[in-house]
Amino acid sequence: MMTLLYRSDAVALLPFSALADICVTSARANRRLGITGFLVERDGVFLQVLEGEAGVVEPLFARIAVDPRHCNVTVIDRKVGGPGRLFGFWAMNVGPLDNPSLLSGSLEPLRDAAAFRRGIADADTALAVLTRAYAFARKVAVTNPVIGDFMMGGV
Repeated sequence: MMTLLYRSDAVALLPFSALADICVTSARANRRLGITGFLVERDGVFLQVLEGEAGVVEPLFARIAVDPRHCNVTVIDRKVGGPGRLFGFWAMNVGPLDNPSLLSGSLEPLRDAAAFRRGIADADTALAVLTRAYAFARKVAVTNPVIGDFMMGGV
């Protein structure tokens, strides 16, 4: 099992609907490949995690890295082995960062956009941001049937 964590900068800011479309399309392909993952975006900065077999994740990431919708693609962390999937609920989904509780406590300094950009260069911080947003999105998907259906690709 490989976990690949990367960040990039949007070439142009995308509305949430465009991010959702990207995730729905990616989820279909990722399911076939056995990949799970999660994405957040803040002020034009993408932060994403991909999980799966290395022989599948690496070629997928190579395609993602040359996608013209973003630039400055930087691998923050790449691990093979480990405890298994941490983001296994979805083949791919996008999570919010606009809820104030998500960037609270130890992540509160990341509320500032410049601090967010700098902070997510650290693998532990980036993983903490993704984990918190993932847990929040998963809770919403499970407890709200309408939003959950959309997040699960039903709409």
